[in-house]
Amino acid sequence: MDIDYNLVQRAQMLLTLEHPLNQVQDILLREGYPQEQVVELMDATAEVLNYLVPPQYDEHKIGIDILHPGEKVEGRKPTVDILIDKRSGKLELMTPHQPETWRVANEVRKAIKRQRHTMKYYH
Repeated sequence: MDIDYNLVQRAQMLLTLEHPLNQVQDILLREGYPQEQVVELMDATAEVLNYLVPPQYDEHKIGIDILHPGEKVEGRKPTVDILIDKRSGKLELMTPHQPETWRVANEVRKAIKRQRHTMKYYH
């Protein structure tokens, strides 16, 4: 569907003013823009914003994304399956129900243990 350029500009302006998406949608509908265009634009905007949202962990953690069997690569959104604390080396499994997560976590633990073991000789 073609979306009215004025609608896109108005939505951008409202989002720049930091209105939440649901409030932007309500404002646009009250201003008389066509509902199907507003809904399509807001859905597309939410999808893009959700894809670009920064991960919910701090800079002291590393996130590992695992491609699980059966997942398609094309159009796939990155997810975090394992979080590793850079300072402590502690692992947090975000998808413990997946067997691949456990396999990767075990390999990461082995690698961390080897690295710590070799670092003892250099200090």
